[in-house]
Amino acid sequence: MDWYERLNSLPAMWQETIWIHDRLETLTAKESIILGAAMLWRPPENGADAVNHLLSLPDYEVCSPAGSYAQLGQFYLDYEASVPKKLHAYVDKEQLGRLYEDAHPGLFVGNCYVQYPTREPSIIYDGTNLGALDDAGWSVKLKLASEQNPDGVWLRLPDYSDTSDGRPDEFRLALGELGADTIDDCSLLEAKCILPEIGDLMSQYHSLQDLVYDGQDLGFVLDEHGQGMPDFMARFAAALEYEDCTRLDFALDISQNLACYNFIPADEVKDYAAKCLRGQGMPDEILSSGCVDLDAFAEDMLEQQGYILTRNESVYIARNERQFTREHSLETLPSMVLE
Repeated sequence: MDWYERLNSLPAMWQETIWIHDRLETLTAKESIILGAAMLWRPPENGADAVNHLLSLPDYEVCSPAGSYAQLGQFYLDYEASVPKKLHAYVDKEQLGRLYEDAHPGLFVGNCYVQYPTREPSIIYDGTNLGALDDAGWSVKLKLASEQNPDGVWLRLPDYSDTSDGRPDEFRLALGELGADTIDDCSLLEAKCILPEIGDLMSQYHSLQDLVYDGQDLGFVLDEHGQGMPDFMARFAAALEYEDCTRLDFALDISQNLACYNFIPADEVKDYAAKCLRGQGMPDEILSSGCVDLDAFAEDMLEQQGYILTRNESVYIARNERQFTREHSLETLPSMVLE
């Protein structure tokens, strides 16, 4: 695409060039549509602008199919208005589409209408913090191919069409680019998981549908942060490390069984040790005297209770007596190959 060349020709620091190239490598069909509109709306002038364009993609909305005012009006009737279908024939859809554009400014791109952000996109990259900017907000990325498009296109999970009244999202837009009706008409070229511990996804699944199902579930788990569990990501990462988890299905089971683990933040170990000493009869006046070696007691206590310290030395974790329930993975995990 022309804007790929445009991005790569912008004046940029070498770190920005590498970051942009890596991000474009897995740009999905939906993101490609948005980026095209974003660059026409606010043409980037340098590498920093390009980075911020790529970081702001979630701020845009895509209406599809909506390649004309009439289609945009129909989209509004189908997904946003509470108008019975039997009454759609009496609505001037082109006029409705123009009114929709007035209320939601945007741009037609191919068979889609891209709505601009309702607020000015944030300037996340300030020229110095590139190393701290991760491509987040996804669980699994899949590169799918079809007979019509053998080179394939990327999509990212989770797809939110089921939670937004069927409004087309990643899947529908990717299938449109592929000229495919369903995912069963596609083959898998590549797969990536946002969890660095997870190994080769293509060797873990014999069914693309199963991989998509688990990718969706992981996406919702990450979005919900364990249904509001405090420090969910730190606990989840610690449990993955504790179990030496390398499979997506097992990672899902771990995410749903975090109550089976005890966690102590490393910076709270002394407080935990003091609490345990009080429980064993150590008077407060001795604890506060400075005469008690809390570090030595904590080390012995944690070892006796089976705690291990994570590699980043942030959390101590131990398995407790609660029953671990498996819904996604098997007790003996087989080697499977996705065909």
